[in-house]
Amino acid sequence: MTWAAVVAVATLFAASPASAFTASPAPAFTGNGTLSTTGAVGAYKYVRGSGGWDLFARDPLSDGHCAQWQIKHPGGSWAWYGNRVCTGTETYVYAGALDEDQIRICRTGTGNCSASVSLELS
Repeated sequence: MTWAAVVAVATLFAASPASAFTASPAPAFTGNGTLSTTGAVGAYKYVRGSGGWDLFARDPLSDGHCAQWQIKHPGGSWAWYGNRVCTGTETYVYAGALDEDQIRICRTGTGNCSASVSLELS
């Protein structure tokens, strides 16, 4: 094989968006984590294959308030999503938050919300 042929084959594989060589590990996703405010804790996790994020919540205080997520779509305003969770047990509450959405965990009835994060894969 000539040098030109080797370069041509290497260029073809480098330009191919999906090569047959997939032995390397998948890229690590960052952004999975938790948010909290007084009494409310929320976890967010990217779900590979679904293209979205799952949200979990818990509220260990027994004062009648609950944890619930708020999501802000690009260009939109904050809105409540998922179920309210009024126990200290982490509970799955919502699927479908998307990249570029901003999320925060709040306590219902108190106006107490965590700082927000923007969902992104890196």
